[in-house]
Amino acid sequence: MANRFRGARGIAATLCCLGALAFVDIPAAQAATAVDEIVDKVEATCARVHDLSARFQQTATNRTLGEVREASGVFLAKRPGKMRWEYQKPEPRLFVTDGKTLWAYSPADKQVIVQNVTEAMPSRVPLSFLAGDCALRKEFSVTLVEHAGTRGLPTSRILDLRPKRPEAGIARMLLEVSLKDYTIEKTTVFDAYGNTTVIALSNLKLNPGISDDQFQFTPPAGVRVVTPDKP
Repeated sequence: MANRFRGARGIAATLCCLGALAFVDIPAAQAATAVDEIVDKVEATCARVHDLSARFQQTATNRTLGEVREASGVFLAKRPGKMRWEYQKPEPRLFVTDGKTLWAYSPADKQVIVQNVTEAMPSRVPLSFLAGDCALRKEFSVTLVEHAGTRGLPTSRILDLRPKRPEAGIARMLLEVSLKDYTIEKTTVFDAYGNTTVIALSNLKLNPGISDDQFQFTPPAGVRVVTPDKP
């Protein structure tokens, strides 16, 4: 049982960061190609989004082991600080927080790990974005990825984000931005060891009015509740 959740803290932090950056949707307008124009629109609209839902497809690559794992499910987020990642494939798993407590639930193991969210998240970035701080350039140096494969794409641009200060689990992030409606279509997180987590979002809905009940969790009968020691 322990193996399944050994990396739960790092996984939850990475996914939270990706999810927070999904608070992006710009009304169709003239396509912006300069990085400052894109970032300005991302930051402005991020501040106007209160909640969102999307489907996600995740690909996690462990460079050392040469291992690739695929997963998919549903993502919900709501400010301030609420998040729900519900994995449906390859097996059910749930990461949910109400902004104070983080629950990591494995039905297969009949176990839930319960932690204070600030202790479970080693990076300050996810919490700041979920709280409503949308200033990308405060936390990251942002550039455009420009090469032969991306320069000619008429529908999207890729932003390259490098943390200005050391961030646990985040060495670099790529955001693929649609130029049709300025939504984030894909995020890629690199850690210090070159491992990557790629999440592609689809069926993104902004401000659908998600109930706070979606960010609560009550362990089912018979489920073991684990509370890790504080670091």
